Amino acid sequence: MAKLEFTQSTQFTIKKLAIDSKLSKEPIDISSIFEELNIFDSILIPCMSGNILLNDSVGLSKRLIFDGTEYLHISISKSDEAPDGKLTNLTKSFRIFKQTNRKNTNQSTESYVLHFVSEEMIYSAQQKISQSFTGIYSDIANSILKNYLKVPKDKIGIIENTKGIHNAVVPLLSPIDAMNWLAKRTVSNNSSADFLFFENQYGFNFVSLDKLFSIPPIFSVNFLPKNILSDDITSEFFGVRDYSMTTSFDILENTRNGFYANRFVGFDILTRTLVEKDYGLRNHYKGNHLNDNPSIYISNNREGKDAGLMPFSKVNLYPFQKYRSSWEYVNSNDTSKSLMIDDTHEYIPRRKAILNNLAQRKMTITLPGNFAITSGYVLNVDAKSFAINDDVTEQYDKSVSGKYIIVATRHMINPQKHETFCEIATDSTNNELVTSTTRSI
Repeated sequence: MAKLEFTQSTQFTIKKLAIDSKLSKEPIDISSIFEELNIFDSILIPCMSGNILLNDSVGLSKRLIFDGTEYLHISISKSDEAPDGKLTNLTKSFRIFKQTNRKNTNQSTESYVLHFVSEEMIYSAQQKISQSFTGIYSDIANSILKNYLKVPKDKIGIIENTKGIHNAVVPLLSPIDAMNWLAKRTVSNNSSADFLFFENQYGFNFVSLDKLFSIPPIFSVNFLPKNILSDDITSEFFGVRDYSMTTSFDILENTRNGFYANRFVGFDILTRTLVEKDYGLRNHYKGNHLNDNPSIYISNNREGKDAGLMPFSKVNLYPFQKYRSSWEYVNSNDTSKSLMIDDTHEYIPRRKAILNNLAQRKMTITLPGNFAITSGYVLNVDAKSFAINDDVTEQYDKSVSGKYIIVATRHMINPQKHETFCEIATDSTNNELVTSTTRSI
């Protein structure tokens, strides 16, 4: 990573913060009247969004008469000397779609909040897709982004190739709903049902967790005491100012969602086929893990079985068409039906379990503002042990340290500082797996 030039970890430079309105010939600078700017992104939300609080003493709201046709242009960097804008800077335009909380603060000033979102969200809400597509789901996703949402090439991030050729009929959905519909049904080349559709700073992504997990961490964050090593500003720039462990594990929720074991019962009314198959911990996720060992527990129940041998923890009853292509009668009499294969046997028993397991181990951290921290990328967390211990090998907390994926970020900017609030999660740990002895109470 290139060296950053700054003197304080929370400093920033506003190059542009302006509203473009149909009632103004040029964008109106609002950098002197904003009180707080929040920008959000998440791997669980399709578009970036945010809000800005204005303390208006110039009658801006009266002059512009906000009606949702305005744009907010943002260009912010950590400093004028930052060598790589992609690393720490943000330059993006949003569509303002709502004004709320308008009230007077004194006789000459009023405050209000403007809410904004990526233009693609509003454009998507104005149309519907009712079309048949044939091909791999990643090509269909690319087609929707380019032909329906008109997303420029430089705003398309990672589009990962998917498994299998499908004849998919999008059932009257908006383009963004259609992308989410595809993500829920898509299976990666290693048969993992873990695709996501989201926008981060680098564009729109249609990608699996497996692919995201394989990307090296963008940097390491540390839990070192702040303002002690005054000559090490880089260490402070990547230093966690505050953190909270939202959840560490929930074996009851994972059991109910079928992560350890579940049974899929599929039926096909065309071929009159019924199939039962057990899934679970050992075949839910065949791709990369962030750390050495998956977040599981190994313990036998009163029957002497571990959780992975209890398929009735969750039973999924769902239509499926896996064997249609191999039936001679279907191929001879209805070729289109033989091609309409929906991989319910792949994504129904796996997707929910994978995503819920990721949500079991979550942490929220606060860092000095950094636009390189964006959803979908991986951080390495070096968590200092808070226990008093002279053993140098015990200086780091292994229960917290490790690789985490950035689930969501909130960049909070006010005239004095820029901070990044980051929700991170992991599906695995570097702790050793230890088998618990059978106990009964």
